[in-house]
Amino acid sequence: YGNRKVEYDGILFDSVKEKNRYVVLRQAERDGLIAELTLQPTFELIPKITETYIKHLKTKDKICERTVQLPITYKGDFRYIKDGVTVVEDVKASAYVLDPKFLIKEKLFRWRFGFSIKRVYKANEDI
Repeated sequence: YGNRKVEYDGILFDSVKEKNRYVVLRQAERDGLIAELTLQPTFELIPKITETYIKHLKTKDKICERTVQLPITYKGDFRYIKDGVTVVEDVKASAYVLDPKFLIKEKLFRWRFGFSIKRVYKANEDI
């Protein structure tokens, strides 16, 4: 999407807009508006799929387990608590250029966790 990575405060961000949003959220945390600011939180949307199989050894059979499909996860940009409610934010360049994978993961996220991901288009948007 043409973004360039940028480092700030010892943290590598995916874009300048994401870094600017971090600056706004850090200040809000210092001012007491939000709490427990977390960067790059990962959520499991669909768990991994495993199967058991029997491994035949010389003297006995052993029951083993292997992963058939990896879990599907979503990694947000920020997570914080505001007024006792958890908020997950994803910084986007534009409302018109959204990755189809993101749209599916956004829907799975809402189904799994019961609340929506907050899309942020401007660094200084309301918290």
